[in-house]
Order: sequence, then structure tokens, then C-alpha cells
Amino acid sequence: MAWKNTAILIFFGVLCGIFAVMYLTIPSRSAEVAPITYSAPLKVPDEYTPERKQVIGFLPSWSVAAKAKVYPEYLDQIIYFGIGVNKYGELMKFDEEGNELLEWHYFQTDYMKDVMSKAHDTDTKMLVSIKNFDNEDIDTLISSGHSTNRAITQISKLIDDYELDGINIDFEYFTDSNFPTAKHMNIFLEKLTSELRKKHPNIIISFDVNATVLYTDKAYDMVRIGELVDQVIVMGYDYHRQSSTVSGAIAPLVSSGDKPSVTKSIDSLKGRVPYEKVILAIPLYGYEWQTYTKEQGSYTIAGSGALASYKRVRDLIDSRDDVAISYDKDSMSPRLVYTQSGAIKQIYYEDEKSIQSKLDLVHDADIAGIALWALGYDGTYIEPWLVITENMWGI
Repeated sequence: MAWKNTAILIFFGVLCGIFAVMYLTIPSRSAEVAPITYSAPLKVPDEYTPERKQVIGFLPSWSVAAKAKVYPEYLDQIIYFGIGVNKYGELMKFDEEGNELLEWHYFQTDYMKDVMSKAHDTDTKMLVSIKNFDNEDIDTLISSGHSTNRAITQISKLIDDYELDGINIDFEYFTDSNFPTAKHMNIFLEKLTSELRKKHPNIIISFDVNATVLYTDKAYDMVRIGELVDQVIVMGYDYHRQSSTVSGAIAPLVSSGDKPSVTKSIDSLKGRVPYEKVILAIPLYGYEWQTYTKEQGSYTIAGSGALASYKRVRDLIDSRDDVAISYDKDSMSPRLVYTQSGAIKQIYYEDEKSIQSKLDLVHDADIAGIALWALGYDGTYIEPWLVITENMWGI
């Protein structure tokens, strides 16, 4: 169709004209974050095909700090990441000395106001992630009726104050005790979803879960969670981590034996969570290690692991002529090797081919769509977006 070709051409033109953005350096709280400027609207016409899938983007505070360019018109949801909630149910806006926390500061910048305004103009839903990564704090929060009520009150006020379309719950819990976490998590979510929907009938409530926790940890009752929330976002990455002693794919599509993989994570939800609620989060980054050898799966040098954004990898490939790239047919992931000052460096990352394989899984399993971790990691490169829009929206 003509409008589809036009949309792609416009998308090419706008993206190619964007200045480069520096990442991973967060300015001080006193730094002024410049507002976003937009060109002509790029919103894809609302002509959906039966295969159309959701495209969600997580926008972390550090990407806001770096003034990353985001494109609400190519997203169904933007989830700001994020605002902490403590064990008492209080949203974490200030530290113990009364200083404004960076995540709260960046959420209120003119930059974020422009993002939210543009999201409204393009009918892109705006959510905020409510997060806690401490086991004891989570257990205290979800098992205390008083703390639960305070959290619900403050989250509801946040929705009202910023006209949000929903919230995302990111409680990254790993069981290390006999505390009945699953029982209390259910009670917490039952009350949270019930109370928020009374006041906000059209609210979207999503829940993040670690991809391996799905089938190795009893902290989550995925059947009940799937009944209560609108979307279950499977964080399909970090199968290998920055601290891993052996190098490997961070988001392997498949794996042998009892090793975890993205496909196994999605398959583990069959019969537990309706697939029309399942979202696969895919990475726009990889990990870089110094390794002992150049071989695949080489042991890593302790403490050498670092995040390598899609932009970082592409810049490296474009600027060096000594990069060796290979592709593992099992994990369906690329790997590059180079040498710097005599040290062997390996990066396992995601490219258009590996992203495509995950989009194929989304269609083959017929789940709801994808989420991107994270907006800003793509820099000014358009290739990931071309693959995503073509396969998720069919343009």
C-alpha cells in the first residue's frame, strides 16, 4: 500500500537526520535536560491486520538523562523506568536526607513532559514502572495490609497527577527463604488490581517476571498473576549476565539440555498464562567481557563484564577493521571478538537477525507482542526499528 511505503520513507528520513546521542553518562541533577523537538507526525495509520502485535518500549531514567530520542508513534506503550516503592508502601521520591532521587527528578523534567505529550497525541499509552529488587523489602510490603494500602493510595495518586494510562509492577524477586511469597504476592496483586480498577476502569496493569524465574522459582504463582493483570512481560534476557564466569548469549532463542532459553521461558507459560497476555521483552544490548581465549563460551576475566548497547556494538563494528563476527546457530545470537591492548574482548549481543528470530517466535507462539529494553540503547541506528515495524505492524 502506498501509505506504508511513504511511512517507511519518512521514518528513514527523520531517523537519518538525528544527531548522535551519548549514552551511559548521567548528568547531574542540576543539569538542564533539553525538550524534545519533533518533525511531522509519523504515526502509522490505525489499520490493523490480524497479525498486528503490541510494541512496548521501556524508557529508563538514564536514557531520559541522556536526552535519548524516542518515537511514541511507533510504540503502543511507553513505560518509564521507574519509581521505587519501599517496604512501607511509599513511592521513593527523596532520600533520607530529603534530596530528590534522580529517577523522580528525571520523571518530572520538560523532556518527559514532551514525551508524555507526544504519546498522548499519537495514542500511545503512558505507564510508569513501580519497582523493588530487595527480597526482604518485597516480603514486608506484600505481607503488610497497611503497607499495601499506602502503596495503592500513592500509586493511584500518581496515576491521577500525571494522567497515566497504567502501571507496570517490577518486583524482581528470587526466593532464598521459606517465606510464603507467592501467597502474599497474590493477595497484594488482588487488592492492587481491584482498587485501582475501581477508580481507573481502563487502566493497564502489567507485571514483569525474570525469564528463568518462570520455571525455576516458586516465588510467583503465574496462574493467579495471569488472571489478575492485563499483561505479563517476560524479561527475555540476562541468561548470561555481566558477572557471568563464562561468556555466552544473553538471550538465546533455544538451548540444549536443561539450559534455559527464550523459547523455554515462553513455553513454560502454556496453560498458566493466556498467551494473549504474554509480552516478550527483548534486549537492545549485549554484554562485553575480557576472555581467556577467543573461543565461543570462553571463561571471562573476573570483573571485566560491561553492558554493550546496540549503539556501542554498531559504533565498534563501524570504526574497526579487526572485528571478527560469528553467529551461533543454536542460540541464534551474534558474537564479535576483537583485541585491545593485547586483551581479548568478546561481545554477545543482538542484531537484526537475532531480533527477527525472536519476532518469529512471537508470531509462531501467537503471544501478544514485544517490549524493548531499552529505548535509547539503539542510538540513531534505524535497523532494529525497520525489522520491528515490518514484522509487528506489517508496514
